[in-house]
Amino acid sequence: MIDISKIDWNQAWKEVELEKKEKNEFASCTERWKDRERCRKFNQKVQEDNWKRAWERIQVMKCTPSSRVLDIGAGTGTLSVPLAARGCRVTAIEPSPIMGDALLEYRAQQNTPEITLIRKPWEDVSVEELGEPYDTVIASYSLMVNDIGEAVAKMQQCCRGTAHIFWFLTQPLWAQVNLGVWKQIHGTDFCGEPTADCLWQVLYEMGIYANLAVEPGCDPALYPTIEDAVKEFHGRMNCTTPEQDKILREYFTRTLARCDKGYFVNARALGAHIWWNAGQTAPSFNNRNP
Repeated sequence: MIDISKIDWNQAWKEVELEKKEKNEFASCTERWKDRERCRKFNQKVQEDNWKRAWERIQVMKCTPSSRVLDIGAGTGTLSVPLAARGCRVTAIEPSPIMGDALLEYRAQQNTPEITLIRKPWEDVSVEELGEPYDTVIASYSLMVNDIGEAVAKMQQCCRGTAHIFWFLTQPLWAQVNLGVWKQIHGTDFCGEPTADCLWQVLYEMGIYANLAVEPGCDPALYPTIEDAVKEFHGRMNCTTPEQDKILREYFTRTLARCDKGYFVNARALGAHIWWNAGQTAPSFNNRNP
């Protein structure tokens, strides 16, 4: 029997992230979002439901018009812009130049109050430059970091209210595709994403006894044709040869489900909302395997 009390969960997270980085075939999140057209389409999709998902999260997080909010890995402004529209004083952390530009364009388009944008990775941001602590600190599917313990400790330091992390409870749909076909294409196993169970255990190690609520995952992406799915995952999986594209095409022909709008990955994915009152928690984090 495995004694889970002896597992170093922060190290377990590190090992998955390190394995992803060692696979030259794996396209990182930063690399995938270098395309302005991709960012534009993502923003369009977010706005299609009139910010419905964003408003639901803002209500759950109890962000009021007077809240001072830090949005880590803000992307194109999925939460930052609706928060600013609500009247919150928002600081957004976003290292990608293209996504940061898209966030500012989105804010201007919606004519919301100004958003302070810090164009750095979260690992490079100092608590001092953030100023006074925030009422709400958010990281929504953005903590693709090597050392999750350090990232969380910094969230804790700059928060006087509640901290919120939205993360994968199960493997996201794109990762499920990778797990199904990666070895055929690249000859090695795909490690997947570290999931919310590992993250919650890291928090527990730090003395943070967080709440966790299950969320529905994102709706499956729709592809008008099989070739559109091949094109999407050609980039995601760093395919470089016609033979690799053929493997993808055959895989999607076998596995994708069809609807009146096209094709989609016929699988289930769930997310997790993890939150805690940082103002009442003083974690002690000891990295046992630096």
